[in-house]
Amino acid sequence: MPNLIAVLTLLNDRGVPYLIHTKRTHAQAHYLANVLQEFSSFQPAELINLGESHAEASVIRQEIQTIAKPLTGRVGMNYTGGTKVMAVHAYRAIEAVQPNAEFSYLDSNTLELMIDEDVAPSLRFKVSPPLTLEQLFRLHGLSWQPNNPPGDCPIQPEAATRLVQFYQSHDLRKAWQHWCHRTLRPQTKDAYNHWRTEAELEKVSPLAIASLPSVIREDLFAAYLHANTQELWLQAAPKLGFNGITQFCAWLNGTWLEHYTLSEAQRIAPLLNIHDSRISFNIRDPLKPYQDWAKFEFDVAFMQGYHLFALSCTTATGRSQCKEKLMEASVRARQLGGSEARIALVCCYQHPDSLRSELEVATRNRRIAVFGRSDLPILGQKIVNWVKQNG
Repeated sequence: MPNLIAVLTLLNDRGVPYLIHTKRTHAQAHYLANVLQEFSSFQPAELINLGESHAEASVIRQEIQTIAKPLTGRVGMNYTGGTKVMAVHAYRAIEAVQPNAEFSYLDSNTLELMIDEDVAPSLRFKVSPPLTLEQLFRLHGLSWQPNNPPGDCPIQPEAATRLVQFYQSHDLRKAWQHWCHRTLRPQTKDAYNHWRTEAELEKVSPLAIASLPSVIREDLFAAYLHANTQELWLQAAPKLGFNGITQFCAWLNGTWLEHYTLSEAQRIAPLLNIHDSRISFNIRDPLKPYQDWAKFEFDVAFMQGYHLFALSCTTATGRSQCKEKLMEASVRARQLGGSEARIALVCCYQHPDSLRSELEVATRNRRIAVFGRSDLPILGQKIVNWVKQNG
């Protein structure tokens, strides 16, 4: 990521990026070169493989000087992505044969690109070249599953908003959870707790909803989900915007919170220059081709420039469940977005501040956010505050 940002920010039109790497970072160099191919203003990247010589000073200097000495025009080196040994000796090597070369470093704490100066303080300036979420994944050798890309449009956001309002009431929340546990799941899941096949779900009888409070039956089911006040037909899923009954069942079971979160992120996007936001990341990992699918532990993500904001969502109210959810999301988000990635948990826990304090220590990250049940009705504003504090 830091090297990609440096190329997009500093390389002149028709310039050539040289990606100096070792055997251990060979794959990452190829991923970066592939993403750079999408930017037609640059020449194709040239990959320089130092093999096993990641700590051999003489080899590093010799190989890099062989490349750098004949270069004409302006020459720059970005050393953010290198190890300390590679960075030091590459710096010295280029400085020796290109005395007018410029050296840059991306500061992940301030999100500033720094241009080294000999006797004066480094030049520092904010950079925010826009990257898409797809480019970010591809930068790590990951891609969408062709038949199951992440969604960019929330499903039934108005209905999800009503559920957010219901969850502010202890009695309504308990009634909804009880219905999911006693009615929805027994009729739509198998003995292994997996959703039944679409063919099986097509044959499921209408679900009884008469036991729910009238406000839920009237203001949610009848108003938004093509039901009457007594029964719900799962087969109405396509008319409601779902791609199948399975997705409808998952929405009822809790992913409504993800769709609500995405709708709130998109609502406030113009205020924050958010240019790409998506939901439900099922990815193809080239290192695990035998897997039919793999779901990332964060559920909603958006990009502000090259800056990744990842939100993990759960309707769980238990502290341990919420903590585990955010810990998993933190690992994945930092894997993709580096130190610049910001992670948040959207949950139904009633003491989000104490959970956030605990997680700051556990993750060694003081820029995480936890939004609890009482935050949900004003989630959009909460996200605005979070992004402004961490952008």
